[in-house]
This record gives sequence, C-alpha cells and structure tokens, in this order.
Amino acid sequence: MIDWTTLEAWPLAEAIRRSLWAYPVLEIVHIAAFATLVGSLLVLELRVFGVQPTLSLTALGRLAVRAALTGFGFAVLSGSLLFVSAAAEIAANPAFQVKLVLILMAGTNALVFHARDSLRRHDVVARYQAGLSLTLWFGVIAAGRLIAYV
Repeated sequence: MIDWTTLEAWPLAEAIRRSLWAYPVLEIVHIAAFATLVGSLLVLELRVFGVQPTLSLTALGRLAVRAALTGFGFAVLSGSLLFVSAAAEIAANPAFQVKLVLILMAGTNALVFHARDSLRRHDVVARYQAGLSLTLWFGVIAAGRLIAYV
C-alpha cells in the first residue's frame, strides 16, 4: 500500500493547500487542458465519421493530435499538482480510480488507432475506434467531475 501522506507532506503540496489561488488556478488549467484535448479529438473524430469530407484527414490528424497531446500534457501536469495537495483522499476516491482506468483505456485506444494507421485506412474499425475514443474521454470528464461528489 502506498503511503500518500508522504506526498502530501511535500512543500509544494503544502503550498498548494495554503494558497488562496493555487488550487483554483490549477483547476482552471486542468479544465482548459481537457477542453483542448477533447475538443481537438472531437473535430478529428467527426472527420473520421465523414463530416466535412473535403478536409484532408491526415493533415487534420497531424494538427489535432499535436493539440490533443499538448492538452494532455497540461492536464497531467495540473492534475498531478491537484493530486499531491490531497493525495490520500483523492487516491481512495472511486471516481478518481475510474478516471485513471478510463485514461489508460483511451490512451491504449489511441495507440492502437495510430499503430494500425486508421487515419489512412479510414474504415469501419477507425470509426468504431473514434466512437470509443469520444465515449472514453467523455467518461474521463464525468469521472473527474464526480471526484468532488463521491
């Protein structure tokens, strides 16, 4: 079992807890990062579903994936800082645990999507993967919001 209280004792975690603005600013960054991530993927996946067929899927994919990865990076960074401020409580939260599993599933789906070159294939499997991606990321958002209430 991990002793999360050790993490909570870090000076950075203490500073986040004591600051009037740190936690709210980190939450704003976290939400904006997820909006960037999911918004980028939504546009790409709508194109995979056949919306706006005149747009180059591969060119849109390059742009959307870069934006999504940037959003993901900021989400991980801000989420980690939010986590350390109350690690023991958050780690025990079932909604947080579900969120982590959904992120892992969404990441695995994305790796498989790109490993099979789904942007170029643009087949029924790619469309199922795009639908699964949206479902998983919306699940991540829902689980994230439920952390405060569960």
